[in-house]
Amino acid sequence: MKRLIVNKQKLFGTDGIRGTPGVYPLTDHMLGIISQSLAESTVLEAKGKKRPCIVIGKDTRLSGENIEGILSNSIIALGVDVLLLGTITTPGLSFFVKDLKANAGIMISASHNKASDNGIKFFDAKGYKFSEIEEEKVENIIFERMVNKRKPQVKTKGKVTTVADAQARYSEFLKSTVPGLDLEGLTVALDCAWGAAAPFARKVFTDLGAIVVSIHDKPSGHNINEGGAINPSLLKKLVLDTKADIGVAVDGDGDRGILVDENGEIVDGDCTIAIIARSLAGENKLLKKTVVGTVMSNYGLRVSLEELGVKLIATNVGDKYVLEALLKNKLNLGGEQSGHIIFLDHLCTPDGLLTALQMLKVMKVANKPLSELCKCMTKFPQILVNIKVKEKKPFEQMPLVYEKLELFTNRLKTDGRILLRYSGTEHLARVMIEGKDKATIEEMAHSLADEIRHEIGIKE
Repeated sequence: MKRLIVNKQKLFGTDGIRGTPGVYPLTDHMLGIISQSLAESTVLEAKGKKRPCIVIGKDTRLSGENIEGILSNSIIALGVDVLLLGTITTPGLSFFVKDLKANAGIMISASHNKASDNGIKFFDAKGYKFSEIEEEKVENIIFERMVNKRKPQVKTKGKVTTVADAQARYSEFLKSTVPGLDLEGLTVALDCAWGAAAPFARKVFTDLGAIVVSIHDKPSGHNINEGGAINPSLLKKLVLDTKADIGVAVDGDGDRGILVDENGEIVDGDCTIAIIARSLAGENKLLKKTVVGTVMSNYGLRVSLEELGVKLIATNVGDKYVLEALLKNKLNLGGEQSGHIIFLDHLCTPDGLLTALQMLKVMKVANKPLSELCKCMTKFPQILVNIKVKEKKPFEQMPLVYEKLELFTNRLKTDGRILLRYSGTEHLARVMIEGKDKATIEEMAHSLADEIRHEIGIKE
């Protein structure tokens, strides 16, 4: 008897399962197995109390519609109902899982990746992204299904229902987080990255009285993330050309928000956290006077928070790890330099539009322009070098890399730090160095990158 060999390589990366549609693990066949494995897990969790329901949303990629159809048909075959949101942001999907009292959610998106990529992210009944334990549980069901080739045994199929007003309902939720905010007289420059926020983002701000000028707001399916939070230089130009008071750039699935002040200066997630933390602390609303960041947070954020008597907890990169720390420590503000900010008083998932609204609220209350608010934090020079690699070999198993790392770490002492890590979603090694002297850390970063490139780099 021929034995079936199954590739048990981990499917989930830092943020769901990503890849190229039609290529493993995003072949039509595997998508069916993956979605039915989630459905099976959901049925087991429901324990027969009621027929389970899974909510599905998607961004604007052309491949999203096909994946949506495969997931829906596979899930209802197991007697599980499906609610389709259509085009919605990742935070919007998270919101509706809880709001509609569903058992789980699937977001079809590759976030900031290029248009030809796609992916799926799983959410639990509370709207939280799956933990590593939950991901492993689903993976085990996936591989067991692949080996045994089990077919669903269900008497009654589930049904598919479309939630027709999802975008409008989510917009109302966003506005409800800033009650009484009046943006009359302010101009907001908006870059939707041709993504999931494009159909409704403009109206969120105009409903509050703002004048809105926008770009990249008519998606075609093949241009997602050209501009937006991934490339805010286009927004910077728009702010200066229109003399806007603030620029707001989101990424393709709307969970990342990068701001631009009235002078065209880019305001990243670290600076945003510093400003919001100062505001919340002043209102005695920053729980335990503690904020969650990541290992990539600029050292200047820590210094800024220490001036307030606020503590910074650093997690691994990934907003799900930020959320885990917020929940574990019962805190309400955290995020990443990349612009993924979690306001746990309102939502358990980062949302670029929510970030912008909270910043506009601070600007109005303080009666100060964004550039003035940004003075609360001074960044340390930071160098980040990405290296394409053929494998993700532990750095300590590369003697020349590790030797150089120790040398540079001792040279920096307490005046900086070095972080080596691999991307969770791409074949990249990342070298990040912070220090007081930019020229010195640039030399160190490129020297380390060269050693890594020599050892495991891809020739281009």
